[in-house]
Amino acid sequence: MKPEQAKELYAVQWPTAASIFAGRTTEAAWHAKPSWYAVSKNDYTINPDFERFLAKRMNATTIELDAGHLSLVSHPKEVANLILDAAGYPRS
Repeated sequence: MKPEQAKELYAVQWPTAASIFAGRTTEAAWHAKPSWYAVSKNDYTINPDFERFLAKRMNATTIELDAGHLSLVSHPKEVANLILDAAGYPRS
């Protein structure tokens, strides 16, 4: 990632709202619904082996990317294709 891009991403990030940690989930959706997961093989924020564990546990359709934590930025086409697959949108 270029320094200019990192500065821009940093500038537009908002703090996480504390309220998102207040609620309780009674049942994870992946128990009953199909799931998709992108493993970032060079992620130093979330261990890729942990990502693989989560994906396997939810029986997710999984792709692995040679990417760090910001795979949405570094691999937009692959991530977009995963989302299109999840949405059932036909690709050419």
